[in-house]
Amino acid sequence: MSSIQSITFDQPSYTPGQVITLTVNYTADTPAAGGGTPQVLTATVVITDSTGVQTASASAPFTVTTGGAPGDVVSVTDTGNHTWAQQSDSGSVAVFTTMA
Repeated sequence: MSSIQSITFDQPSYTPGQVITLTVNYTADTPAAGGGTPQVLTATVVITDSTGVQTASASAPFTVTTGGAPGDVVSVTDTGNHTWAQQSDSGSVAVFTTMA
């Protein structure tokens, strides 16, 4: 059976426009299965000056593994109807953010 050990915030209170970070420590009932297919992608960063001329660029590869069986899904809702975005999930620690 899944369980939540703790819910923590990065600070005790927020003002409008601040990013709220919520961290959940949990035990999953159904961990994500391994396997899947790795796909190597390339991210490119470009700097453009105020006249629209590209002045620098760099690229770096990263890997996304798709096709493995998903585990339990962690999500967040609140009474203020904020939209929470999952930033990471290790399988036991999930981090979410929203705007105050």
